[in-house]
Parts: sequence; structure tokens; C-alpha cells
Amino acid sequence: MSTYLAAGLALSLAALAGCQPRASGPAPQKTLHAFQDEAQLETFLQDLAGQAGARADDAAAPTPADEAAPEPGAGVGEHGRHLLLLRRGRLLTVDIGKDQLKLVAAVDAHLPGGDGRDQVVVAGDSVALVGRRPDGTAIALFDIDPAGRLRYRAGYQLRTGAQAPAIHASLRQIGARLVLYTPLALDAAGPGPLAALPALRGALAGADPAAAPFTRIAPASRIYRADTAPDAQAGLVLHSVTICDLATRALRCDASAVLGAPARMFHLASEAVYVWTRARQDDGRASLYRMPLNGGAPGAIGVAGAPHDPSAFHESADGHVNVLVGRAGADGLALLRLPLTALSDGSDSAAPASYRDLPGSAAQLRSRYIGPWLLYGSAEGAATALYALRWDGTGAPQRLALAHPAERIEAMGEDAVVSGQARGALHLSSVRLGPQAALANIHVHTIDEDSAAVRHGFHYTSQRPGQGMVGLPVVEARQPDAPDAAVSVLYLRNTALKLRELGSLKAQGGAQHAAASAALPLFVQGRVFALMGDELVEGKLKNGRLREVRRIDLAPDLQ
Repeated sequence: MSTYLAAGLALSLAALAGCQPRASGPAPQKTLHAFQDEAQLETFLQDLAGQAGARADDAAAPTPADEAAPEPGAGVGEHGRHLLLLRRGRLLTVDIGKDQLKLVAAVDAHLPGGDGRDQVVVAGDSVALVGRRPDGTAIALFDIDPAGRLRYRAGYQLRTGAQAPAIHASLRQIGARLVLYTPLALDAAGPGPLAALPALRGALAGADPAAAPFTRIAPASRIYRADTAPDAQAGLVLHSVTICDLATRALRCDASAVLGAPARMFHLASEAVYVWTRARQDDGRASLYRMPLNGGAPGAIGVAGAPHDPSAFHESADGHVNVLVGRAGADGLALLRLPLTALSDGSDSAAPASYRDLPGSAAQLRSRYIGPWLLYGSAEGAATALYALRWDGTGAPQRLALAHPAERIEAMGEDAVVSGQARGALHLSSVRLGPQAALANIHVHTIDEDSAAVRHGFHYTSQRPGQGMVGLPVVEARQPDAPDAAVSVLYLRNTALKLRELGSLKAQGGAQHAAASAALPLFVQGRVFALMGDELVEGKLKNGRLREVRRIDLAPDLQ
């Protein structure tokens, strides 16, 4: 099969590389080494079989990202004047043209057993539904016509292991291509380890994808390793990057992979996937892998400490990777900054000078890179310090005093907003990011005093420089652990970093389901919507206030 050829993979990714901004700097002089053929790969795995360290089922699972990670959007896509919504095992199209909300189609999503985080990807007139399952990653393909009608085309399954991370954190769309990161635990001592390598199977409409045979998509020549022997006690993991082309009628996927220790954290950048492994038991050293998306060989370097979540990484346009890390064995922080050329064959370690010690604590850390700035703070306590520094190393860190914890740090245009709950209210502090960082304004939104717990998100759309609209999903639980909750989306106007409330769109029927799946503001074609469970609600500004103008209930028992 042509997908087995390294040249074929490089050619298939050339267009992907060409449409992305390229990081500056020369290519690495050294890289990890690929296996020469299947026999060499099989011999390598057999040699490991005699070592201690049987496979652990959770060896492949990275440390879960905490609640500071970006919330998974409900499955939402856009095609012309239609919204595509994945709700309760059905794929729906809703016509939003001519000031209307009209259900056009509702079909079986062909992705049973989902966790509510399955994703909708639209590429031309193709719609892909992608979701993690215990037996792999499921992909269902549909055709959509200009009228919003749907037709199921085919179903596929990628062999990705039972402990693959949530799909919203490990999937990116780049043009008509899907990029997926998956760690796959290998049992070198088990039967047929080659049979557990990345593979794809599928079937056209009317057939069961699970009945089709798997076809390998990662040949030995696309599987890499470092010269240093793996830590058998920690387990052996295949960190794979799979790229699937949605531009073809039959799904085509190619994969490359790195054999190494289990992942502590991973990050999908625009040009590469970064994987930070767990520290070795013998020397405490972890590795940082960079797996390019353009078909190039991966590189690696030894590192110390650990990032707190995927937002700790930033691949900058000056040809560097920047990672906010907690110091090993301490509560301190440091910014690791490395040129991409430093990630080579994995034999070297990052020099001590590559780490810049920073003030603050790693406890309940939140962070965000916004333009040339790195902002970070703690979600603990009633108040905290927010630190701002330029990640390129120019200037000293600045300390900004917040009157609330830093539960979320988000971009608001070229500036930032930090949100957190304190003293019975939700606080949003605007931060100006110019030559210096400075607190600009604070907005306080009172929370219902009967609420026992509150979850909130943040979404922003820029309308012109210095002005935009914030959508703030809020779920207020009335009693601890009770399913009943008040679900709404609060909208605010940003004008020169001053926030003003415009009004809320609220869930009515099916509040329990809305709470379970949270709420999502949608800014589409100049219009304002809120998706809350089975309800899609539209609001419109009139005299400076946002008011509901129409809603549609998408619950299956009402259709």
C-alpha cells in the first residue's frame, strides 16, 4: 500500500506544510533514528521483552489536563447558511439564513457510545464526526449538499489504544486534513506487538467498519527512537501523529511515531506535536519530543521539571519552543526556552541556562501565551498575583495584584482578561498588554446567592480594534452534587478593555441536559447564538441590550 512509503507521506503532507507559517531557523542537524525495516523493529521489541516492566494499561495516558484547559465545544460546525450540531447521537443541520432557525436534517451519527465530546469537522462538502472509543478512534463521514441535507458515506476506525486522550485536546483541523495525537501503550512481551501499531479500517455505508481488517499506516521507516535504552519499568509507549485527508472520497491516513516513555503532557502546535514524557526512574530525566507535521523526522532533548497543562507550551515564530515548567522537587517555576534546532537525537539535555527562574507557585497554576506575553497565576485563594513577562527573555516579570483567583486567563483581542470567583461574585479583570502589562479595569458579575457552585467559560469575538463581544457560559448548581442547575450565557461588550453587560440568554426546558453538556456561545455570520443542551437560542441587540428573538428545541422526542 502506498501509504507505507516514507516518500508518499512526505508528498501527501507537502501541501499541509506549504499553507502554514514556517518557524525561522535552520533544520535540526540531528534527529531521532527510524527503524530500517519491519525485521529491525520486531527484533527491537523482542529484545525488550526480556526486561522487567510489563505493560500497564494506563502507561499511555498523559496526566489529565485540569479544569484550566480549554473546555470542549459541543460538536458544532458551519456549512454555508447551516449550523451542524452533534447532539445525543444525532447529527443535525439547522438553517440560520434569512433570520430563521429551522431544523433541516437529523440523522444517526453512527458514533455509538460517545462521551459528549465528539467533534464535528467540515471540509468542503464533507462532514467528519470524530470521537474516542475504548476500541479506537471512530470517524464517520457524511456528504452535505447546499440545502443542508446529509447522507452517510462511510465509517472508519483508527487503532489508538484504550487510554487515548480526549478528542478535543488531541485533534486539530488544518485545511482539509485532520491531525490526531495518540499515545499507544505497547506490550513488548505480549503476542504480536507489531499487530498493535497504528492502523486504519473502514467500510462504506451499509457495512460494519469493525468487520473490516486493519491496515497498517505507520511502517517501520516512519517509527523513530532515541539511542538511549527505554526505561522498561515505566513502560513503552508509541507516540503517534496521524494525518487524515478529508479531500478524498475514501479516507486516507498516514502516521509517524516515536517510541519512548509515557507522556506527562502533550501539546498540538501549528507545525508540530510536542510530547513531554514522564521522568525516568533511574536518573529523573524526562524527554521533550517534537514531531513535525510536514513529514520531517522528529527531534528530542532531555529536560527537567514538568509543564502543568497544554497551555504551558508555545512554539514561537522566532524558531523557539517555550515551556512554563514546575521545578522538579520544588514549588518554584521556570520558563524553558529552546531553539528548535536543540531538539535533535535525544542524547543531549537542555542546558541550565535554558531555564529562567520565575516568581510564583506551581500550585493550581493557570497560564496563557498572548502575543509576545506569557501570563500566569494561581487559581487558589480569594486573591492572587498575576505575573506577566515577555517570553523572549526581554524585561523582568511584572507582578499584578488581582482581587480574585486566576481561574481562567484568556485572550481578548491583543489584550487579556482574567476571571475568577470571590466574595459571591464572578470577577473579570482586563489586562492591557502594551510596552508594559497593566490592569485596566475590573468587572464584577453577582452570582445568585443560592448557588452552591459555579462553572464558567469564556469566548470572545473581535469586531474592530479595541472592541468586541464576550460570551460567558455560566452553570450555577443550586445544591451540591444536584443535577438541577441554572444554565445561561452572559454577553458583555468590550470597549477599550472596559466590560459592560448586554444581557443573558437562558436555558428553559431540559436544564439538566444543558448543565451536563455546559453551554456554548456562538458568534456566526454577525449573529449571536447560545447552544445550551438541546436548545439553540438567538439574541439580538436593541437599544444596547441583548434580547432573545427566537429559539428552537432540538430534543429528539420533540421531532
